[in-house]
Amino acid sequence: MQAAIMRVRFVKEVNIPNLGAQIKERRLEIAKSKSLAQICREVGFSQTYWYDIEKDTIRGALSIENLRKIEKALSIDLGVSFDEEEEK
Repeated sequence: MQAAIMRVRFVKEVNIPNLGAQIKERRLEIAKSKSLAQICREVGFSQTYWYDIEKDTIRGALSIENLRKIEKALSIDLGVSFDEEEEK
């Protein structure tokens, strides 16, 4: 008899002050080499969603996966980490 498997989800949210402003500041710094349209294509976001991130007005929380996409596209480390990420 095969043992039953149960999934367990771990969710953790943190508040990061001025994260949207940091993202916008970095985007503007690299604006001559990479347009917003290019960045959005790279990360798979609409420009509207990107602006919502920069204004800190997105509904719900920004996923860590999407934050990592932003960091990669902007070549920046925004300093957000969860110990659980390192356990993977």
